[in-house]
Amino acid sequence: MTDETSVQSARQDDRPNELALASAAFLNQVLDLDDDPSTLADDLSAIKRDQNAAIFTIQLESSVGPAAFLVYTYVLDTRGGDGRTGKELFDAGLETLQTAASRNTPGPRAVAHAETETHGFILATTPGTYRALTGRTREEALEPEPEDLPVTGDTDRIRSEAAEDLLKLLQSANDEARTWLNAIRSASSSQTDDVSDLISFTEAETELALFLLDDSSIGDLLRSLNLLVATAQQHTVEALGGESETPNDEPQSATNAATGTWPRDEQ
Repeated sequence: MTDETSVQSARQDDRPNELALASAAFLNQVLDLDDDPSTLADDLSAIKRDQNAAIFTIQLESSVGPAAFLVYTYVLDTRGGDGRTGKELFDAGLETLQTAASRNTPGPRAVAHAETETHGFILATTPGTYRALTGRTREEALEPEPEDLPVTGDTDRIRSEAAEDLLKLLQSANDEARTWLNAIRSASSSQTDDVSDLISFTEAETELALFLLDDSSIGDLLRSLNLLVATAQQHTVEALGGESETPNDEPQSATNAATGTWPRDEQ
């Protein structure tokens, strides 16, 4: 009898909660899906849950291919631990996302939002996915005219100052990355480097991940690092009197040309 009760209790725990079901119904409506809400709710992964709000992630097929979405769901009349109602959180969250979009700052982009008598919903995605869904393309920088280019002396100064700032920022970023990794390892009680399957994102980590998934977020940084490392490698080869293995003496790319990621050492 006890075993049967435990099994029934476990099954009930596995059922989607009220916020997940409400979020699934919102997704069905706003994305014109034809899924059973309880089935769709099972695919929602909660990354944050409070008394009056929750944030879910889900990956769905879209007109532009597989796309990752965030669903912010609020219980409008309920107050949370901070004293604010779900309605206040909904209004503040929507304003934040709309401001980020208008200023083109990093972070998720609101795709749609809705309110019922009891719940408020915001559907968001990465800036890159948002541009694709709305038929927009990334604005490429215009090729400068010769008269717009700085003189050589200014170019040298700009390069030097930018390199100094970039070095400081990269050192700081690496320190922050080390702090984050140590916190992850401490939380997971693991000493291995493979922690990807142990991470349950916080809201801030989700925004960071969405920023990195956007194709325009750190593209200039990766291109700059690629150029710096490849050029340094070429200088080293020339200083040692060797010959470059790359055709036409072009410096070898330090990153994968297709993915823009750093290569792994082959075992």
